[in-house]
Amino acid sequence: MDVLELRRRIPTKHFDYQKLMAEAQDQSHPRRFVGTLVKKGHILRIKKGLYAWSATVDPAPLSKEVLANLIYGPSYVSLEYALAFYGLIPERVEALTSVTVKKSNRFETPVGNFTYDHLHEATYSLGIRLHVQSKQISFLIATPEKALLDVIALRSLSVGNDLREFLEGDLRIDLEEFEKLDQSALKALAIHYKSRAVKEFMKQVKHG
Repeated sequence: MDVLELRRRIPTKHFDYQKLMAEAQDQSHPRRFVGTLVKKGHILRIKKGLYAWSATVDPAPLSKEVLANLIYGPSYVSLEYALAFYGLIPERVEALTSVTVKKSNRFETPVGNFTYDHLHEATYSLGIRLHVQSKQISFLIATPEKALLDVIALRSLSVGNDLREFLEGDLRIDLEEFEKLDQSALKALAIHYKSRAVKEFMKQVKHG
């Protein structure tokens, strides 16, 4: 069996170790066979137990957002990456940032860096949606309002008395995009955070 036959047997872009070994069982040395494919760059080892086809085998783009959900969970995409995803901040964010109920963690992989910040479970479960990009690609991501509050709460930011300066200077938020946020959703989410920074921020929003 060659790599193209294995690709036919595993049609998904990413897969776990159990699936990989199950489909390679007809080889005389399955582990050696898989190891060779990894060394040749046909298969990417994202982390222990999680693999993906490289572009040489499957040219379809790899969804880093989907991988973020799989690498460490439960988790959802949030913070700076989500703000950029929604167009709230203009610059590209290199690391894919997520929030988790587990302890904070960081993973360096062949396809980029993934960071995870801990958030209390009572607040974690709110303001998450399933983004369906295609039949094959869907992932959990914070709503724009939740992503903004996550940044304020988890980055230990000082809001100060000037809301505009805080949004544009500290967070690099596009004010026009900020105005498009659902203010009722923002308020409904904010009451569940115990963060002093979130409370200060909402006072400024109220009086802004």
